[in-house]
Amino acid sequence: MKKILLLISFAGIAFSCSSDITDMNTDPKRPTITKPEYLFTNAEKKVVDQIVSTSVNNNVFRLLSQQWAETTYPDESQYNLSNRKIPDNHFLVLYRDVLADLHDSKVMIQNQTTATPAEAAVKQNKIALIDILECYAYSILVDTFGNVPYSQAIDIEKYPLPAYDDAKTIYKDLIARLAADAVILKTNTANANFGIADIIYGGTAASNAKWVKFTNSLIVRLAVNISDVEPAYAATEIQAALASGVLASNADNTKLVYATTSGNQNPLYADLVTSNRNDFIPAEPFVAAMEFVVPGGDPRMAKYFVNAPAPAAPVIPAGRTFVGGTYGEANVFATYSHITATLNNPAVPGVIFDYAELQFLLAEAAEKNLIPGGSAQAKVYYDAGITASFLDWGLTAANATTYLASPKVDYTNVLSGATWKEKIGMQAWFALYNRGYEAYNSYRRLDFPVLASPTSAKNKGILTVPVRYTYPGVEALINGANYKKAASDIGGDLLETKIFWDKF
Repeated sequence: MKKILLLISFAGIAFSCSSDITDMNTDPKRPTITKPEYLFTNAEKKVVDQIVSTSVNNNVFRLLSQQWAETTYPDESQYNLSNRKIPDNHFLVLYRDVLADLHDSKVMIQNQTTATPAEAAVKQNKIALIDILECYAYSILVDTFGNVPYSQAIDIEKYPLPAYDDAKTIYKDLIARLAADAVILKTNTANANFGIADIIYGGTAASNAKWVKFTNSLIVRLAVNISDVEPAYAATEIQAALASGVLASNADNTKLVYATTSGNQNPLYADLVTSNRNDFIPAEPFVAAMEFVVPGGDPRMAKYFVNAPAPAAPVIPAGRTFVGGTYGEANVFATYSHITATLNNPAVPGVIFDYAELQFLLAEAAEKNLIPGGSAQAKVYYDAGITASFLDWGLTAANATTYLASPKVDYTNVLSGATWKEKIGMQAWFALYNRGYEAYNSYRRLDFPVLASPTSAKNKGILTVPVRYTYPGVEALINGANYKKAASDIGGDLLETKIFWDKF
């Protein structure tokens, strides 16, 4: 199947099999047909790449969550997202490289005939997995932009200029789709799906249970997000997802294990190592918060950061172990602590959901009375989230137990003066290190940690931390009427316009 660009904007996400004059633009060295398995694998890799990358051309969420700072070129930390067309690239990758490939893979599989009930079950499982990844990709688009093309998306021939759907309506449809997909996989649990083409969970019959857990955990994420808008609906969906089965430990984490071969490496490797640029360092707001949460600092700091050896070692302030760069300003790389060498490994996994995140979501759900147990149950989930983070970074359960007893960490310590939102928000921020997108979502939903727009951004008139990406500039140019309506419907295409679920 030949992939051609039909329009410069959204229209460029489609595939065409025409045999008209555009065939003159076909590269004879590229295949004109493919298999649905290849498209599914490519979509898996592309969506994980997009979420874990730290390239300033694609993904700046570690910067927006103020976990990382920049050195030579701090534009993105100053909230200039337009020079590099960051929203355009994010939008394009998810629609063109992920959703379009998933759509075509699904169509091919739907057109396949099956001779036995077992073959039919495998076919159903494949379609369910495609649908789960589609729902995941759309959830990222909604959480990034707000209203986005959905019901008219991908079908470029019928809808070359797609309308934008209401974000809350999309959310509810995604949750319904995910719940149905979980039922299919549980029904066909003894049947395989994509086999080795599934590079996340492996594609065997045993992987169905993992996919069900991820699917239900994703429902929990979306339902917690929407809970300040429709709490009763959110409670129903969370409880149903828990009953169906969610991630049970770090062993269930949804991740892609990269390889050391070129082209199959974690994008971080290119950003942190092969670029030879030293563009990123830990941000001081994040480092300082971890330094002072317990005496001697959070034990995960030694896993997150590293100091250069003498004579290049940074000057560390008294009472500190590490020091982060000034957020929103240019920083001299050698002057500050650096990002852990663990992330310099080309094969380090790219994680899109983990057990720690789920536990913090459930702690929030308990505090909001979306699930039974109230604050007492919230503490159980909160403690489990911290422990899962410690274990995932190579620390021990005993390390976590000691940490949890510290006054500023202890969930039951009222003398700290911290609200449940602050306690959960701060610990989720720490645990979601290297999970910049979800750290950013947690910050927007809970309003903790308290982050401030840097002086350099305020001087440009950006007075608060951005709470969304603006729509791609090319959409305003090519899909103007639908863009204008979408911008009006969400309250303005601005960095400070909140996503529908961001109520506080």
